[in-house]
Amino acid sequence: MRIAFVLMSAIALFACESARQSSDFEVGMSREQLVETFGEPHERKTLVKSDASIWGPIETFWSKVPLGSRVEIWSYRVDGGSAELYFVDGATRVQGTGFAADGVIY
Repeated sequence: MRIAFVLMSAIALFACESARQSSDFEVGMSREQLVETFGEPHERKTLVKSDASIWGPIETFWSKVPLGSRVEIWSYRVDGGSAELYFVDGATRVQGTGFAADGVIY
């Protein structure tokens, strides 16, 4: 009985996460709001802008980032891929977003 409950809870959690849409995430959302609403991101990484161009979901936002800036990227699983949220130079609020479709290689 206990195993069935744990299994059903895991399935429900996965279903809720995969039902998220990239449109659930918006510029201006605070880090605290994101964690309270969606939990911790499934991945965090940091890039330093040292070149004018880049490939990937961030490419449309990249031109707005000053040279030498650090961009922290939070990724959340959404329906069809991952939503990327960009924080420049320690910002407390999302400054840009991107979408990485499942199966796409950059």
